[in-house]
Amino acid sequence: MKSKNVINLWGIFIMLGMMLSISCNKDNEPDPSPGNATLAIKLGDSPAGYDAVNVEILKLNANINGSWHEYPVAVPGVYNLLEFNNGNTLLLLGPTPVNPGSITELRLILGDNNSIIVDGVTCELKTPSGQSSGYKVKMETLPLSAGVTYSLVLDFDVNKSVHPAGSNKYILKPVVTGYLEIAIGKLSGTISPLNGAYYVNATNAVDTAGTFINQVDGSFLINTLNPGTYSVHFYANPGYLDKEIYPVVITAGNTFELGSIIIEPLAFD
Repeated sequence: MKSKNVINLWGIFIMLGMMLSISCNKDNEPDPSPGNATLAIKLGDSPAGYDAVNVEILKLNANINGSWHEYPVAVPGVYNLLEFNNGNTLLLLGPTPVNPGSITELRLILGDNNSIIVDGVTCELKTPSGQSSGYKVKMETLPLSAGVTYSLVLDFDVNKSVHPAGSNKYILKPVVTGYLEIAIGKLSGTISPLNGAYYVNATNAVDTAGTFINQVDGSFLINTLNPGTYSVHFYANPGYLDKEIYPVVITAGNTFELGSIIIEPLAFD
């Protein structure tokens, strides 16, 4: 396999099969009447050159119509963000009634039981303000109409979020972007042979996203791509050649199926 630094240099992403649900704080829970909108949120991750990034997720705060609403995690716990890749996601909020209007801001609230494993060594991972004000999710204001279900995907970019602080210490400053699921596209397929490549990413002038390829069945799924035309690059395992495919056109709300991609072996004299 190639050096982990290759992944860091390309700034590649992923997104996160583990699921849990969140229930609303009863004091803030909107009246579940037919006049409500419905909100669901799940978390994805972008791959990085670490063995594990363990983060304690406690709750999600949402500013709806100028008021903050708290949605505690039903089963609080520590989750390795790097487990959520190749289309796997962590469900933060199941379908939940909310008042019509708009969401202007989302924040992730973390606990203090966080760590990172680098080359087999477990290191401290500090999360300044993670336990108090939380971390803001980059997203546009989301209008909420009665009778409509809104599904959000939060992309947690680990590569941009983790910062070395010396003496086996790291600081987590999460870079999290929120997408309305129907506004983004996906890219899927399989490779042949199954161990021909280990990573795939899609890039254009304004967007980059990628995922590790399943080394058992050769499948891959990139599930957070903005609409546009992309170049798709496959990073080969030893004994095989990298592969580039262009153009690949991604459209909102659809999955572009690449089918079976042949990864060519190296030629030997």
